[in-house]
Amino acid sequence: MYLSVIIPAFNEEKRLPETLKKIRNHLQNQKYDWEVLIINDGSKDKTAAVVSELIKNWQARSERSRGGFRLIDNKENCGKGAVVKQGMLEAKGEWRLFMDADNSTDLSEIEKLWEFARQSPQSTGSSRPSEASLPTRSASALDRAPRPARVTLEGHGSLPCEGHYDIIAGSRYLKKDSIKIKQPLIRRMVSRIGNVLIRILLGLNMADTQCGFKMFSVRATKEVFPLQTIERWGFDMEILAISIKKGYKIKEVAVDWYDSTGSQVKKSATLKTLKELLIIKWHLIKGKYS
Repeated sequence: MYLSVIIPAFNEEKRLPETLKKIRNHLQNQKYDWEVLIINDGSKDKTAAVVSELIKNWQARSERSRGGFRLIDNKENCGKGAVVKQGMLEAKGEWRLFMDADNSTDLSEIEKLWEFARQSPQSTGSSRPSEASLPTRSASALDRAPRPARVTLEGHGSLPCEGHYDIIAGSRYLKKDSIKIKQPLIRRMVSRIGNVLIRILLGLNMADTQCGFKMFSVRATKEVFPLQTIERWGFDMEILAISIKKGYKIKEVAVDWYDSTGSQVKKSATLKTLKELLIIKWHLIKGKYS
């Protein structure tokens, strides 16, 4: 399996079907093996039923495809961070991308990320990498594998050697024209103030840590996500902080982003995320991620 796409979903019966159709259309044109995991986070609406029906209909058509869709139906709400972690660790892909159910960043934007991915489709000269190019090491070998020699965040300034990243993060703020439909002013202000605090407290020199469009290699996934403790909105900050602690380079790439109506983020999430930021800082001080 080459690519896994993980989609956390909470009360997304209206927006998710269209997102899944767009994802399917994109992936069916690719020549590599893929899977899409939809992780239902204890939705109170018909999210699980709607997704199940879609998958059933697609499977009934018996179309030739290199991939398929799978629903993981959690009955209780655990938080976006918790279900993203669940999906990332259950996925089978050599590359694992999580994205938002509202399709604020379309899956087609992954083509911008592939340019900087270790063993990307482009680096093999075709849409499907050769079997020899895919990692085949066992879990024990992954643990023994040498880590990147330096800790750094790329995305501002000259580029390093392309194709050497295990973590590529989509960003709304690297380029002025990336945001196609803007959020309300107050949410933009909170986002920018939050970014300053994240830079100061965690040392994450990134334009946008919270964009829900991030891709990890299987090696990075297995090293980073088991250490994740934040279960709700602040998990992005934590997995990036853990990644840096583990010595990974992170490539930040500008992607197109559209604000979507019907957001599931409540106003109280801001204060909760600030609390999570302080928890992550404390964990770093105590060496919890070592």
